[in-house]
Amino acid sequence: MRPNLLIFGFGYTASFLAKKLAVMGFHVTGTSRNKEPILKHNETDYELINFTRVDIEKSLSTATHILVSTPPSVDLGDPVLASFVDLIKQYAHQYHWLGYLSSTGVYGDHQGNWVDESSASLCLGQQAKLRLAAENAWHSLAENHQLPLHIFRIAGIYGPQRNVLTRIAQGKTQSIYKENHCFSRIHVEDIVEVLIASIKNPNPISIYNVADDEPTPSYEVDAYAAHLLNMQKKKKIPFELATLSPMTKEFYANHRRVSNTKIKQELLVKLIHPTYKEGLQSLLDIDVRQGF
Repeated sequence: MRPNLLIFGFGYTASFLAKKLAVMGFHVTGTSRNKEPILKHNETDYELINFTRVDIEKSLSTATHILVSTPPSVDLGDPVLASFVDLIKQYAHQYHWLGYLSSTGVYGDHQGNWVDESSASLCLGQQAKLRLAAENAWHSLAENHQLPLHIFRIAGIYGPQRNVLTRIAQGKTQSIYKENHCFSRIHVEDIVEVLIASIKNPNPISIYNVADDEPTPSYEVDAYAAHLLNMQKKKKIPFELATLSPMTKEFYANHRRVSNTKIKQELLVKLIHPTYKEGLQSLLDIDVRQGF
C-alpha cells in the first residue's frame, strides 16, 4: 500500500518535505484555507485541498501519516483538534506516524542556559503558552487513543528566500545588539531530514528539539551574511533603542541555547548545515542565482 501523508497547514517547511517524500513514494496532500493556491496549483509532488470537513475526512480516511503544521490561536486553540478531533479518533488505528510542529519557544527564558526535551517551561509569553497548550492537548489525545505522536520543537527557521542574506540584499540597514544574547536556528533542509528520520523510525509519544549546533547572536549572523555579500556590516542598534513588533520583543525577552543531542543519538541525524555559516554559504549560491 502506498503511504499517504496529510499535512495540515501546507506552508514553507511542508513544501520542502513534500518534495522529498514524493521521491520516496509517498502520496502527499496538504490543506489550505486560501483557494487561490489550490486553483493555481500545478505541482506533481503533492496536491492541495480545502480546509473543509468534506475534503479532510476523505484524506484522513486514507492517510497513513499525518503532519500538523497549523499554529494555535486564542479563540480555537489547536485548529485541527477543534475541527476534526472526532475524525482523527475514528481513523486512529490506521496511522503509522503523526507529527506535530511546535516551537522551542515553549521553553521560555532560561537565561542563556542549555535546554533539552526535559527542561521546564519558564516565563512564557502568549504564543508560547498557546503552543504548549496545543502540545499538551495532542499528547492527551495520543495517550488516550494510541496515536503515534511525535512533537518537534523547532528553532528559528531559515532557508531559500527566507534568510538574512535576502533581508540584507533587500535593504536591511540595522542589526539589533543585545549583550550575551543568542538564538538557536535551523535550516529547513535539516528539519526535513529530522522528520524523515522519525517517519522511518517512529517512537510514539516522543519530543525532539530541532536546532543546529551553534546558538549565535543575531548581529553575528548579520555580520557574516554581509561578509558573504561583500557588503559592509550593518549598524548595530541596542535592543533597548530598537523599534520592534510585540512578537520580536518576545523573542528577545527569552534567552536559551537549544540542545540537539536527542535527534543525533536517537534518530541518527547528521545535520547538512551544522551551523549558520554552512547554511548561509549554501543559500548564497541558491539565492544569488535566483536574484534574491
